[in-house]
Amino acid sequence: MRPSLEQQFFPYFQPIIDVGRKSIVGYEALGRTRSSAGTISSIGPLFSDASVDRQYLLDIDRCIRRQAMARFAGVSDDVFLSLNLLPEWMSDLPEDAQVPTIAMAQECGLAPERILIEFIEAVGETPKMQELVGRYRDAGMRIAIDDFGAGHSHIDRLITLEPDFIKMDMSFFKRGMAGGLSQEVVKSLGELARRSGCHLLCEGVETKEEFFFALDCNARFVQGYFFYPPSAELITPDYPQAMLTALLAEYVQRKIGHLQARESYHAGMSAFFSEIESALRAPAVDLVNLPVPPEGFLRAYLCHRSGDQLSPNYESFHRDGGGWACMPENRGLNWSMRPYFHQILAAGEIQHRRHSISSPYRDLRTGQLCQTLGTLLDDGCILLADIAFREDRDSSGDDLYLR
Repeated sequence: MRPSLEQQFFPYFQPIIDVGRKSIVGYEALGRTRSSAGTISSIGPLFSDASVDRQYLLDIDRCIRRQAMARFAGVSDDVFLSLNLLPEWMSDLPEDAQVPTIAMAQECGLAPERILIEFIEAVGETPKMQELVGRYRDAGMRIAIDDFGAGHSHIDRLITLEPDFIKMDMSFFKRGMAGGLSQEVVKSLGELARRSGCHLLCEGVETKEEFFFALDCNARFVQGYFFYPPSAELITPDYPQAMLTALLAEYVQRKIGHLQARESYHAGMSAFFSEIESALRAPAVDLVNLPVPPEGFLRAYLCHRSGDQLSPNYESFHRDGGGWACMPENRGLNWSMRPYFHQILAAGEIQHRRHSISSPYRDLRTGQLCQTLGTLLDDGCILLADIAFREDRDSSGDDLYLR
């Protein structure tokens, strides 16, 4: 006898952890199937097979959703259920039809505010989809964008849907672990989520280093095999508390060490900058007799407070014992639009700090991350120095001023 859909297809649940609460606050329902030999596997390949009838897939999808909601209706813990939906299911729904997920929740007696709807297909929005999203919201359900950053433009979706959660694409997140520009882009999405009022959820966290990187990306919510794989059973919400307590303690100590190392690095750069200040302010700069620059000191230059660069770049090099070179091509350029320029003026005029240092940015000439040290001089001019950013140190990008 052929098994029913319920027997052949069913949900597994992967915990979603709120790092702030140090507890499980939700579960993502993931479709599973059982072979005739009893082997359980993901139904993902089935949904990726273009030859499979779409109505059959929709029946499977709704079957799994219904089972997951029925299971959660009997759970007293204050946890939510995350359900994946393809926008195509929504576009096929007649205008006067009841929304199936909302109806299922009502039938199961599951409070709608305990349901998070994830849209998993990277396509543009349609008025039909927007209307249905509004109906989910009106029912009390929350909205998430899945696979954010997966190679498609999601900015319009973010603006249109104003989601409660953004789930960063797993492969995109892991590429960011390699550092460089990929890491900057991944972190910028974390900052975008923070500024737009969304919760950032990093999935696919498989190692401690990936967990720490998720925290660096401003992710409060995480899920992945490092904590728990998908399972037929629901784990007690407070179960990860001890593990997270230890991890967060290690993370804090690591960040403290990074910040202390960065402060020491900046202090050394600031001291060297002070040492050569008078020489750089001279009418004729004697580059031959300037002290050898430390590793990471890129260049120095003089600007008017209007932003116009008055001097050439005095570029440092470290080959053959180290030294300086005069690079005149930037003379006359205006840097008043750069954020570090405003910081230097504010620090010098209001806060009376000796040197200020900018947030990290990408140097156009070398392509490396750098920061700009600056000091407001008595004559109203500004002396600046670009230094390499210590990427192996704290990478939060917070402004740090040195006296």
